Amino acid sequence: MKDVPDRPIKALEREAEISLEIKRSRFVARSFKRTTVEDALAAVKDVQAANRAADHNVWAFRVGLTGEQARYSDDGEPGGTAGPPVLEILKRSDVTQALVVVTRYFGGIKLGAGGLVRAYAGAAKSVLGASGLKELRRMATVEAVLPYAQLAGLEKQASREGFEILSREFAELVTVTVRVPSARVDEYRSFHTNLVGGKFASHVLVEDYF
Repeated sequence: MKDVPDRPIKALEREAEISLEIKRSRFVARSFKRTTVEDALAAVKDVQAANRAADHNVWAFRVGLTGEQARYSDDGEPGGTAGPPVLEILKRSDVTQALVVVTRYFGGIKLGAGGLVRAYAGAAKSVLGASGLKELRRMATVEAVLPYAQLAGLEKQASREGFEILSREFAELVTVTVRVPSARVDEYRSFHTNLVGGKFASHVLVEDYF
């Protein structure tokens, strides 16, 4: 099992795009839901290809359980003035599984190092606000075996408690996989044991954040 993070983990509710104008330069920030390094880098290439006329396509992402895999690029802006501020906004927001790309069309007025940091950080913060953030919960996927006669009872309990039935496999017995909050695994397993009279087992397959 993976370690429980010290801080809440958040992800994007939705992908979004916002546009800001700062001293004649236009900054277009886009957010993307991405769960792997490869997918995040592929999205960066797509944005770059679609915005070849832009002066800079600055980006930063965090993926992994706690955002432990993180990268950024200043894409030609002075070192440390673009990518790092975007990444810092992601970190401060406790966001993972997310990529932010800020495209800049230069308007002829230089912003200076401080101005660039504020502009890119502001664009990243604005697009996260437009995306909305949701807190991820630690969930367990539990596999349970039971007779056909008890399936309706399990389904009724799952519906009442908000547990998600992921699959049902029908053979001599029914094998059901259910996603439940990790904090309630013992409660669920106790219910299953009572339902089948202790004759059939249930066990946790995996735990992760959703």
